[in-house]
Amino acid sequence: MLFNSYVFLILFLPVTWCVYFGLGRLRRGWPAQAWLLAASFCFYGYGDWRLCILLLGSICLNYLLHRLLVGGLGGSRAGRCLLAAGILANLGLLFYFKYFNFVLQNFNRFLGTDFVLRNIALPLGISFFTFQQISFLIDSGKPGMKRYGMLEYALFVAFFPQLVAGPIVLHQEMIPQFADPENRRIRYGNMIQGLEYLILGFAKKVLVADVFARICDAGYENLAQLNSLSACATILAFTLEIYFDFSGYCDMAMGLGRLFNIRIPVNFDSPYKAVTIADFWKRWHITLTRFLTTYLYIPLGGNRRGMARTCLNIAVVFTLSGLWHGADWNFVLWGMLHGAAMILYRLGRKWIDRLPGGLLWCATFLFVNVAWVFFRAEYFRQAFVLLRRVFVGGGGLCQSFLLEAFSRNTVWMTLLESTARSGLLTWAGHTALAGWFLFWTLVCVKMPSSHQIVARKIRSGAYFLGLGILFVWSFLWLSRVSKFIYFNF
Repeated sequence: MLFNSYVFLILFLPVTWCVYFGLGRLRRGWPAQAWLLAASFCFYGYGDWRLCILLLGSICLNYLLHRLLVGGLGGSRAGRCLLAAGILANLGLLFYFKYFNFVLQNFNRFLGTDFVLRNIALPLGISFFTFQQISFLIDSGKPGMKRYGMLEYALFVAFFPQLVAGPIVLHQEMIPQFADPENRRIRYGNMIQGLEYLILGFAKKVLVADVFARICDAGYENLAQLNSLSACATILAFTLEIYFDFSGYCDMAMGLGRLFNIRIPVNFDSPYKAVTIADFWKRWHITLTRFLTTYLYIPLGGNRRGMARTCLNIAVVFTLSGLWHGADWNFVLWGMLHGAAMILYRLGRKWIDRLPGGLLWCATFLFVNVAWVFFRAEYFRQAFVLLRRVFVGGGGLCQSFLLEAFSRNTVWMTLLESTARSGLLTWAGHTALAGWFLFWTLVCVKMPSSHQIVARKIRSGAYFLGLGILFVWSFLWLSRVSKFIYFNF
């Protein structure tokens, strides 16, 4: 089930919320928790009930290992072996569903074998709940770890706002919130903030990200015909699409959590305001960066074993980060590019930090744009063709297929649809398209983040009226339900 769908907004969310707080009035807390867990499983298995079996099996296995580790084995040799086996089991499950066919494909390509690929569907959210449970197991092997009940652990893993695309949360920041009886009572302050986040994220996805997605798709469908300006527009379209898509998802996840009095950690903080690549990764997918730093980079030695080892650790972490995003070499290259940029920054930080902030921002934003090309492309050649068209595509305004993709997806550009389809490219249309790109780029760079907007203590009636209009507009414009990009990972 998708957050940006009628069935979720009209049926699932209101029913889940009402029953949860209705049960929250009971003296015992487990009925409300059990209801929220059951609703989360319904959310996850809406498209395919078999996903629930996979998720339940993963939860049961990891909870059993948790009980063994905190029951006395943690810290012992047997406990370390059990922990290693648990981590391998989780990684093995992730490997089978996400990377098994990728490995066979590369064997066939490079070794000349003829392995038959299997028809394996990638379960939603497996990368997220696998990493989340690995972190839980590692913490379970540490001294002083609390033993949790099955219900609260299962809810920690399966809580629907963060199940499918994160953030990758930690047990100590989530389970105590589920256990707090005060959180099973309606808190109007949280409810208002939750609705603010939900509406802002919903609008980002439907009114902004999906429009840029159509423009980007039109560019990729006509790569060989792109002139230079259209190639640049295609690249920037994906840069803005993934920004507002992921930002919209994170806002909606935080808003949904807040509606149930659960504070989900910030996972996105205006990354295009970053002036260095290190700053970018402190703002983009914050909880993934936290996980990789805590459970991979530091155990590898971090920056404690000299510069050469530090650079190697950075390269390993970012390469695996790219592979985590998808089982394809273009994701690996994307991760390696960011790793190389981080290494260069680490080596030259003394001099780089002295450069003007505007210059640093331009270099960082340009690099991020180029790297996104490899993230979006289906294969290497497609990425290089697009980058080549930037330089050899020739002059001219943006081409008709980009303008048409834009005009048929924006309310205020409907009047331009007929001219775009007939090929009569007007200056008004091109001005509107350029203004669309410029406006949302400035929003990314200059405007307050959703967290800053929601955190404001003073809100006017006009602000709430605007939110209401924004929600109705987004709801009426929800003509095509599209997945969030990070649902694919």
